[in-house]
Amino acid sequence: MAHFFDATTSLPVLSYPIQVGEKKTVGLYGGDWLGNDLGVVIDQTLVKMKEQNRQNNLRYFELTGLKNGQTSLRAFAGLYDFAAPVEVKVTKKMFTPQGKLQQRQAIVDEARKHVGKAHYLWGAAGNSPGNSDGAQYRPAIVKMQADSLDPKKPSVQTAFTTIGGLNTCAGSSDKYMQLSVETTNSYLALRQQAGSLPLPVINITPRLYQFNGKIKPIGLSHNGIVWGGGCENVKHFDCIGFVNYCYSLYVAPGKYPFGTSIEEFMTRPDNYGFVAVSDPKDILNGDIIGQYNDKAGWHHIGMVYTDGKTANVVQADDSPVGVTDTAVYNGAQPGAWTKRIRIIDRML
Repeated sequence: MAHFFDATTSLPVLSYPIQVGEKKTVGLYGGDWLGNDLGVVIDQTLVKMKEQNRQNNLRYFELTGLKNGQTSLRAFAGLYDFAAPVEVKVTKKMFTPQGKLQQRQAIVDEARKHVGKAHYLWGAAGNSPGNSDGAQYRPAIVKMQADSLDPKKPSVQTAFTTIGGLNTCAGSSDKYMQLSVETTNSYLALRQQAGSLPLPVINITPRLYQFNGKIKPIGLSHNGIVWGGGCENVKHFDCIGFVNYCYSLYVAPGKYPFGTSIEEFMTRPDNYGFVAVSDPKDILNGDIIGQYNDKAGWHHIGMVYTDGKTANVVQADDSPVGVTDTAVYNGAQPGAWTKRIRIIDRML
């Protein structure tokens, strides 16, 4: 059956909000039973529709909001709809929020406070292992693994979650010199011999890095064993958990949608008190940016912060990396960053 889809994300759509004066492009896949083109209609007193050039046998239609109202975008042949109608709601143009600058600054200050300290861990939303100090939707998801001195599966001072399978923390291992198999085995043997005797305190320990239950071939010997920072008393985040946690501290009580996915944020921002921002010169602290590609869909999220005339990204990057704030963001040439959204003033 034919279906309409968002031209930016390629995701099917059943509803399509648009503002007066805003232009959006929707695609149409498929034809009638014989493969012929479908008729496409919309109330053009509310929404101006202009068909664009085909691409790879897909049809695209530019929609421009004209005035407030609600209508349906339909694809039909004869008396029959061949695609689920798309409900198009046209609303008055929203001006990009510019207030609550102190709260926006506080959000990025909180985020940057964790740079070089917090670890990345899939499914984590800010808690340190064994404590309930994370975001309210996942306050205590991160736990400590029992130490394992098995040379094939070491785990020393290592945090884990079980979201989508076993995930172990690589302890920001990219920051540290990685050690050979021989050195790793010697360290584990020494701990085994010491038993309960105290060993000299060192700031990195070996662990087998797993993601969604699978061993990742990283480390000096590409066997998944890396040396990273110990996880005890360290906050842990994944990218969406990082955004959730930092925002949770500064939004108005009861306003923030804890646990919202990256896809929900980026495709339906108006449902959660956010608006899309397209002006490359209009950048505020705390703007949320997301990455999309056809293979992974919406897969990464971060926040923008301003430093003079420069805009940078603070993000929970990846388990061997941790939380960083050095990537530059260019609104005119955003690179892999697909979309930017901003929380509205009344949410802060």
